[in-house]
Amino acid sequence: MTVIAAEEIPSILTELGWQPKRQGDRTWRCGVSTSVGELTVVVRHAGTWLYFAVMPFLEPEAVRPWGAGLYPPRFLGRILAVNNNLVLVKFALDEDGDLALRVELPTESLQRREVETAAQLIVRTTEQYRGPIRDALLTLNPSTAPPPGTTSSSMPPPSGEDPDVAAVTGDPEASLAQPGVPSFKDSPDPEGGADAGPEAEKS
Repeated sequence: MTVIAAEEIPSILTELGWQPKRQGDRTWRCGVSTSVGELTVVVRHAGTWLYFAVMPFLEPEAVRPWGAGLYPPRFLGRILAVNNNLVLVKFALDEDGDLALRVELPTESLQRREVETAAQLIVRTTEQYRGPIRDALLTLNPSTAPPPGTTSSSMPPPSGEDPDVAAVTGDPEASLAQPGVPSFKDSPDPEGGADAGPEAEKS
């Protein structure tokens, strides 16, 4: 099997219908048309890792007053729970404290089909989860936000129910899976994966 070079990545993305624009030596900002609107996906080749990231995952104007590091702890706890049901793609907070969706691939034996799978998977996951996650966040009472100047913890809070966060408690698939869309864990599992690495950067 032939390992692909970093210089081949833009052509692979273009063949998938993406519109990569070079932002640096090995960073591309891609416009991607999807069923939930135009996405911005940053693709970065960082030596031993190739990163894909939808940043931000939620449009800032659509989720105010949330974002920029201000999220209810219970909401972030549910995002962590959703991560347990995802394969290859994972939610994280970017350097601005906004929710991002990312994929990390080791480049040591990177194959074309792995790049294609990562690209398709990050789009499919965004299409499935963006609406339900946005709607769940908007049901929360802004009074549950941390005081100005503080950052929400990404750890789940102690047990106990809060009526302001009922929309994102309970089973993560039930609370965040779009009606009529199969559970993401029922989708075919792609081959390969990646351990957590450095945060993807905004360009």
